[in-house]
Amino acid sequence: MRQLSLISALVIALSATSVMADDAKVLEKTIDAKSFSKLVLDVPVGEINVKVSKGTDINLVVALEPDDDWLGRSSDLSDAEISIRDDGSTLKLKVDLEDDDDVEQTWTVTMPADIAVSLNLGVGSIEIDDLTSDINVDLGVGEIDIDVDTSLFDSIKLDAGVGDTSIKGGKGRYERDQVLVTSSSQLHGQGKKELEANVGVGDIEVRDNQ
Repeated sequence: MRQLSLISALVIALSATSVMADDAKVLEKTIDAKSFSKLVLDVPVGEINVKVSKGTDINLVVALEPDDDWLGRSSDLSDAEISIRDDGSTLKLKVDLEDDDDVEQTWTVTMPADIAVSLNLGVGSIEIDDLTSDINVDLGVGEIDIDVDTSLFDSIKLDAGVGDTSIKGGKGRYERDQVLVTSSSQLHGQGKKELEANVGVGDIEVRDNQ
């Protein structure tokens, strides 16, 4: 009897794992970016990871994982797809979903280093490595980590409404202000690019990778 109970429990566990796997979805897309100078990305909840690649393509991998509502129901991902808008030289991306606030989106973006980015995330984390372009990041709640060659930037400005900001390494005039729970950091250099990152609640760290 006990053996049958163990077998039944195992079957139920495997079934649950299968359902969880079926609920998740991965979207992939490759975009020829030769005609674009800026990428705009809007994500309600999740993670954004931006990495540099050789070539002229932007490669996207988006993992979607729904959260159950109070009735135990998950968002329907069957019709989810990456929405692409071409606004002249600006490429705008998002995932089309009815209940996007209930779906965690993990974006892995591999792109040319010289394309500017504007990243907007409600809740989660953002990581950027090795971009040589203008960078603008706006995060509601979470963490921002950026590794770049700070000598390429004329101005690096970080602001946290509640949290901490820091710029590690690099050359230039460094300023940091901490007032109660509010933090701001600035680095004034000799480059030509601009980096600005803002978070409502959370931390921002920029590291010089040279």
